[in-house]
Amino acid sequence: APHPPLSMLAIALSFLVLSVSGHYGGVRSGLAPRGFETHVPRRFRGNDGVVKRRSSIPMPQTRRALSSFRPDQRQLVGRKGDNLATHALDASSIDSQSVESVAKSTGSGFGQLFGTDDMTLTRQFLYDRKGNVQEASEKLKKAVDWRRDFGPVPIPEHLYKEEEQGSNKCFLYDVLDKEGRPVVVVNVRNHVIGEYPDASSQALCVATIEKALERLEDPHGQLSVIFNLNGFSLRNADFRFAKFLVQALYKYYPQRLGAAYFVDAPLIFQGPWRIVKPWLRRYASLVKFVRAKEVPGLFVEPKNAPKLL
Repeated sequence: APHPPLSMLAIALSFLVLSVSGHYGGVRSGLAPRGFETHVPRRFRGNDGVVKRRSSIPMPQTRRALSSFRPDQRQLVGRKGDNLATHALDASSIDSQSVESVAKSTGSGFGQLFGTDDMTLTRQFLYDRKGNVQEASEKLKKAVDWRRDFGPVPIPEHLYKEEEQGSNKCFLYDVLDKEGRPVVVVNVRNHVIGEYPDASSQALCVATIEKALERLEDPHGQLSVIFNLNGFSLRNADFRFAKFLVQALYKYYPQRLGAAYFVDAPLIFQGPWRIVKPWLRRYASLVKFVRAKEVPGLFVEPKNAPKLL
């Protein structure tokens, strides 16, 4: 029998290492469901004698697993004030002078790349950067360059394979949630590592996000994503695609994600979650672990909820 790819063996080994810490006992993470413990003491006494909290510090195994990633990907979540709920600004409250300054430094016509006008897109990035003109300008320029290089607007269907589009791995649901947000449903078990080219999967991802944003009446509105984790296995743990998705939401479509629901996460998902969670940074505060029976409660009419199998 052929041997499994070394990459799959490496992933399996990393999950095992991240999961064996269970016998230490510990406290539940505020974002994780039962069985997804951090397995470190909530408080410990440092060398200086001061009692400190460790609930947001990963186990040594996790730190070693993350050591190969860039510093910006290893930033920990859970720092005081570092979540989306702490934004004091509203996109519409950004002063016009700042908007004009950032837009002027970016050029003209760039808003069309994201299906909107220049001023609306500029305001969105200023909101994300809490009104900081320099940071917003730098981030917006990078996003515009990325979208210009990524492909036409809208994303033509020939950029992603017809078979992948029909795999039911990712689609825009036809009913808004109770917060009035478009809903993207992701059946994670249908995404298999290496089954389709990265370019195809990424194009399908961006096309779905942009179709969801087109449904918004509010130019600064948000969408929600339901990740159906029923049947999740190691072959679905595509860290490269996960990194692309996180990067897209954080760098190119900032403040567009309103909620992410992880449905029926199995125990084996504990390893991938410990690796991916730090990448999310403040967006981790938007993640909610729920059961399939709770999904109907996300909609005004429970009967209109998607059927998750």
